[in-house]
Amino acid sequence: MDEKNINPEFSKIYSNNKLKSFIAGILLIIAGSISILMWIGLASLDIPFIESIILPEFQNIPKEYTIVDISSDSIKELLIICGSIGFFLSIFTILGGIMSIKHQMWKISIVGGILGIFSIGPLFVSSILSAIGVILVFISRNEFQ
Repeated sequence: MDEKNINPEFSKIYSNNKLKSFIAGILLIIAGSISILMWIGLASLDIPFIESIILPEFQNIPKEYTIVDISSDSIKELLIICGSIGFFLSIFTILGGIMSIKHQMWKISIVGGILGIFSIGPLFVSSILSAIGVILVFISRNEFQ
């Protein structure tokens, strides 16, 4: 690779062999951001949308498989609770990504990535990106201060 054509900032990261933790940090930040957007979107669904789209699907479940009657209010409460939990998990994932980019606090980067696996995200994209980020952070343990 010709070092004259490399961007100076990238060259600084590349020459210090800290590229793995940098990529892991970017992946964790992307995973956390995607998950935050999804959970905020789900928690902000309004009652008419729930009644028209989500509730009919639950009403198709046979009565012998249900314990309680499901209402649109209970679905809204569940989405708010799950959204809050997912939001906070995603915040820790972004924090782990920032620490990984800064090459500081290896344990926080690992914990943030592991919590990112549980933040799910749309179609498990956030979980997959977080898992890749955790692997890269684990491999690049020597790059941290």
